[in-house]
Amino acid sequence: MEAREFKNAIALGLGRAVLHLLDRDVHPFREVILDACLHNRAYDPQVEGSRAAYMVEAMRASGEPAFYADAVIRSLAEEADDWDTSQRFQIAKLLAQDGNESARQAMRSALSVRSTFDGEVAEAFIELDGLAGLVLVVRRIGELLAQNPERWEDDYLLLIAGDIYGKEAVESTLNSAAETDPNIKAYLDAVEQNRKLRSQSQRHDPATLTYRDVRSLIEANKAGGIVHGWAKTASESDLVLAAHDLIKETDLKKLKLFLVLFRRRKFPLEPNHLLRLVELPDGPVPRHALQALANLEHESIRRLAFSLVESGSSLRGYAIDLLTNNFHDGDHAIIEAWCDAELDLGTLNAFDRSLRNFFAAHPDPECEGRLLIKLYEREPCAHCRSSGVERLIALCALPERLRRECEYDSYADTRELVKHRKN
Repeated sequence: MEAREFKNAIALGLGRAVLHLLDRDVHPFREVILDACLHNRAYDPQVEGSRAAYMVEAMRASGEPAFYADAVIRSLAEEADDWDTSQRFQIAKLLAQDGNESARQAMRSALSVRSTFDGEVAEAFIELDGLAGLVLVVRRIGELLAQNPERWEDDYLLLIAGDIYGKEAVESTLNSAAETDPNIKAYLDAVEQNRKLRSQSQRHDPATLTYRDVRSLIEANKAGGIVHGWAKTASESDLVLAAHDLIKETDLKKLKLFLVLFRRRKFPLEPNHLLRLVELPDGPVPRHALQALANLEHESIRRLAFSLVESGSSLRGYAIDLLTNNFHDGDHAIIEAWCDAELDLGTLNAFDRSLRNFFAAHPDPECEGRLLIKLYEREPCAHCRSSGVERLIALCALPERLRRECEYDSYADTRELVKHRKN
């Protein structure tokens, strides 16, 4: 594997990068491995989760784990973006669990001077030192609250720790500590205050709202997530009223909310107005309009799918969705060609996410398996790649070479999928 190919493999989180290190000279890849330890290269870190375990596997496979461990430990005191910081702390946690006391001490030292850290950093302490780790993190948050009383603090950490150690144990530990520690008390008071605010601002039950209520909320720009929930059980007559109001609406924020009503429910009028909305500059309105159009059957929608791809539109990632309900014989070969030719990773990811519904509606196991194997090599999101692996297993089409490297994939669910399976 050439250095460039290795860099791409480790950025995608493919298990082949780890396997390659097991019996090769790693020096040509040293900088790439180090970079991937210190920087989270995931396409969508929020969805893909931590890559710490993957990188620790790579560190061990390199034959010189201490080199990378020392670099990660030193980096804990440095400023970095949230995803990089989280990964560094998660790697340090794994090192500490493996007996590296320097990693444990560096984590504590870094926490004591950090003014910001996210939930994953806090979780690293809880997973490493249990309730004592929770107390350590909560005490630091309390110190920061004293410096900035306006700091917002929710009950996320309490929920995480409660899932692991039990709600009663968490509450007992923190309440007891709060009796003598004002910082822990400050944290608990802030959490309780925000719980009350959240309770006071609880949204209406969408099922109890009339269309008039929903329209009033849209007009006031207060609908938020209510509209989608309301649409699930809305009557056809109410949806017709909403469709007519959508056509009359010109305010883009309100128009987006009207379009959300038809994300899963069919737009009951002719699609002409939705097609015109797609012509607006790229943004929420044309994208929501495309989601509404994907639910409909009309030759103009099929033509739009081809136009988006052929023109290289930034919205071409919706093209397969548009074909699902507007299918013609030969479309399997067409979407395969679209995927093969696509160079933009964001669009390729959108195509990949559309395939499950397309093939569910129009089965072709041979084409699906072939396409998923090709996408495995290019899909930028490890979470989406995992869905492809799961489908390949269901089709009995996962090659052994891929099954083997999936055991070392960056995404935990992928590793679990192949753990006890062989085609």
